[in-house]
Amino acid sequence: MGQPSPVVDVVTKRYEFLVALSAPKTKPELVASLDRSRSTVDRAVGALREADLVERTGNEYVVTYAGRQATVAYEGFCDRLDALQRAHPVLSALPADVDIDPAVLHGADVETASPAAPTVPTEETVDVLDGTTSFQGTGPAVLPRYVDVIESLWSDTTVDVELVVTEAVAESLESALPDRRETLEDLSNVSLYVTGEPMPYAVWTADRADGAVSGIVVYTETGIKGTINNDTAAMNEWAREKYEAYRRDARPLD
Repeated sequence: MGQPSPVVDVVTKRYEFLVALSAPKTKPELVASLDRSRSTVDRAVGALREADLVERTGNEYVVTYAGRQATVAYEGFCDRLDALQRAHPVLSALPADVDIDPAVLHGADVETASPAAPTVPTEETVDVLDGTTSFQGTGPAVLPRYVDVIESLWSDTTVDVELVVTEAVAESLESALPDRRETLEDLSNVSLYVTGEPMPYAVWTADRADGAVSGIVVYTETGIKGTINNDTAAMNEWAREKYEAYRRDARPLD
């Protein structure tokens, strides 16, 4: 990857001027609106004009098409960095080579477990799943509270539940659900599958009357590290694709 374009530096340093000039202004108006000195405004406008991000029309200056697009790109870049920073406490528990599309993090609700509040992420997910009509998810771990959450879904026979679990989870289901196995086998709304593929995290999608919502659950050896839930189109599309990738290679659980 080559060196960043000089325009990147100009947009970063002069972003507030680009925003201010989204509507035409004279230099005195720009000085007043930003409470900056005339010399600072002169330098900023000069740099933006040299980069073709701002143009002069009569006595006024306004952002060009390139300037508008640069502003949008810069804001998207900042939003993505902010989303990554907020999600980092959860994602830091994953291997470095795990690929999660940063677009799914924008606007997400991030909950991190702590020794003082280890169940907070789980409780938030329970609230999100209220009103679910169908649920698809993967299961790389069996934890008591999440078993309760999933059971609450499949016990409602109006909710279609489809889960893909790892071999290790399949082997531990017998002990995790000793008194519920026969009930589970009789439920026509539940489909369970087993995959040999590794699962660095759990991913799920729930359809509700008000739209779909999806989530990521990250585990550590001691329990849940945290959850990332989002109802954006980017998150739902990504989560469904991840689930289908596991589902294609999975076999029905006996």
